[in-house]
Amino acid sequence: MTESGDDVIDGMLSKLPNGDPGFHAEGSLVELGALRVEKKTLAPLRLTRVADSDADGFYQLLLPLRGTMHTAWNGRRLTTGVGDLIVHDMARVTRADFEAPTGTATFQTAAVTIPRSLISLPDDHVDQVLGRRIPAGEGLGALLAGFVTNVADHASAYTPAECPRLGMALLDLVSALFTRTVERDGEPAPGSHRQALTLRIQASVLRRLGEPDLSPGVLAAAHHISVSYLHRLFQEQGTTVAGWVRAQRLERARRDPADPALRHVPIHDIASRWGFSHAADFSRAFRRTYGASPRDYRHQPPGVSGV
Repeated sequence: MTESGDDVIDGMLSKLPNGDPGFHAEGSLVELGALRVEKKTLAPLRLTRVADSDADGFYQLLLPLRGTMHTAWNGRRLTTGVGDLIVHDMARVTRADFEAPTGTATFQTAAVTIPRSLISLPDDHVDQVLGRRIPAGEGLGALLAGFVTNVADHASAYTPAECPRLGMALLDLVSALFTRTVERDGEPAPGSHRQALTLRIQASVLRRLGEPDLSPGVLAAAHHISVSYLHRLFQEQGTTVAGWVRAQRLERARRDPADPALRHVPIHDIASRWGFSHAADFSRAFRRTYGASPRDYRHQPPGVSGV
């Protein structure tokens, strides 16, 4: 088994050591807006790292497709294999062993990388989901597993316009799985019904970001609640309805100018695509958030902006 000694890995499956002559990995990767889906086939491998709570801003969902994975997580050990899902915080995993099945030479898995900021459950609720085995053969687990494997198997089939939409659908499934897992954990967590409602509203927002009239009134009516209750739900998350919607629009609009496939698309069309009615307002909000205008950001060399 190849071992990487104390590597600080940016995601267990996104940076694997390639210098060892005994190591082999191949696979596919597709960016679905803010989410990333990968499929990796690799030789048996041990990854070790130093836990660092400030290391990464991402969760990772792993779906073993062939072989077994042993994970050290917060002082605990977990074994997962085909038919399981596991979600972990990449900053807290200290060791992972990937084992091939008897008689074969490789381990295979699909993985989804998810920004922490897109999972709006409180930390203590999220901790109920992380580092545990979730069945991938029934209910939401099966639906999510089928979606992820299908996307990973056809990574090159999606157009730049389709990828963000697929990402929103995938985020809906991941968020629903988190909420369902918390609700099934013995006593429902305090406020879990409000959290579930908030997640449904946020998932609805992500599907409708291109609608310029997506106001608190429209959202409240769509979910059969009052506008004041809608505002309270978002206040419990430490934000406002308008602020959260604007942040999601800006994050998705940020990716478009840097996408080579969209270099020909005018900035005002990108603004309109993500629900900004006025290009000037979009440019001001973009500069205030990212430190550069959308036009300047588009022409920056990759990696210069740091966002």
